[in-house]
Amino acid sequence: MIVGRRLSWHIILRYTGRAVVIHVLFALLVIVGYRLFDAEWMAVPAMPVSVLAAALGVLLAFRNGSAYDRWWEARTLWGGVVNYSRTFARQLLTLLPRPGREAGDTLTELELAPPSSRLLRTAVDRSSRLVTVEGTRASDGAVRDQFGQARVHPEQGSPRERIAALGTSVEALGESRGVVTSMKEDITEDARELVYAQMGFVNALRCHLRRQDPLPEIVPFFRPAVIEALRDEQNVPSAILLWMGTRLRRIYGQVTDTQKVLFLHVTMDRTLSELTNLLGACERIKNTTLPRQYDILLLAMTRAYLVLLPLGVVKELGWLTPLVTAVIAFLFIGLDAVGRDVETPFEDDVSDTPMTALCRTIEINLRQMLGETELPPPVQPQNGILY
Repeated sequence: MIVGRRLSWHIILRYTGRAVVIHVLFALLVIVGYRLFDAEWMAVPAMPVSVLAAALGVLLAFRNGSAYDRWWEARTLWGGVVNYSRTFARQLLTLLPRPGREAGDTLTELELAPPSSRLLRTAVDRSSRLVTVEGTRASDGAVRDQFGQARVHPEQGSPRERIAALGTSVEALGESRGVVTSMKEDITEDARELVYAQMGFVNALRCHLRRQDPLPEIVPFFRPAVIEALRDEQNVPSAILLWMGTRLRRIYGQVTDTQKVLFLHVTMDRTLSELTNLLGACERIKNTTLPRQYDILLLAMTRAYLVLLPLGVVKELGWLTPLVTAVIAFLFIGLDAVGRDVETPFEDDVSDTPMTALCRTIEINLRQMLGETELPPPVQPQNGILY
């Protein structure tokens, strides 16, 4: 997302430069032919050009308004992700009971048979190593240039190499994301693991919407067994939510009070359902574009108008025709390009929803809830662009 006060000329030329140059060259040909070769037939009445400009302006305004609505809905949905992440962490840290079930206690009806899925078995299996403080390391998110292209630092290696380093040395996973220095005594290991899972979910959602591999970004938030099981999942964010629900089911089995179990189940499931709804809404925006008729019609009308423009003004403007054509072409081509760019808010470009920054904000907030004091820094804009 562009947050700087000034827009880079590199971005402007990227969107409008080539097309504007083509139409200016055509305007030069028109004025040369009209003035030097007496091709008076090249001058057309200005009235049709003016009517076409008015109609084109209305269509561009309609399409850009619809595109902005999509962009704003995407930002609103991620605002919901932030809020429900905080809500889920708060519920985990304040509602879940401490472990302490005796051997003779009766299991509740919500503690069912062990699941058959390899991923879900990791949610109830206590044999594998839990997430440790030393394991909370990862990269600082995607570092991109001014055009939105990801850059990989040579010392970091590829995402596959970082995953291959899982389980060998924590230094291979990158820079420290935070250290637990003053853990709250009333936070259970179950609650802490689920809070970390929520951090992993938002980062997996970010990568899922950007068509990136989420596994390198969620390594710090899960046990190795969970990461290995997630390799088989097509929709990693949805699988994480299912894992979190299954993990909660085991916790419910530690409570003997049926009423309390039902309260926990309804409360926590409502939050997980809201996160699922936000995931589905983001996928709807990602996978459903505006009707292509808008693009085809606007592109054809814009090009037709800019071709007729120098023909309609050459008689009155003379040698100023290329200059006027450049200004008007920049305006209409820029409006068309902005609409096309804004209508896709999850494409990892300059107009993208700042999901990397939002994920970092969520991580900072949730780590503070866990009592951590050494926190990762917020993501800062680069060249006026926040990712």
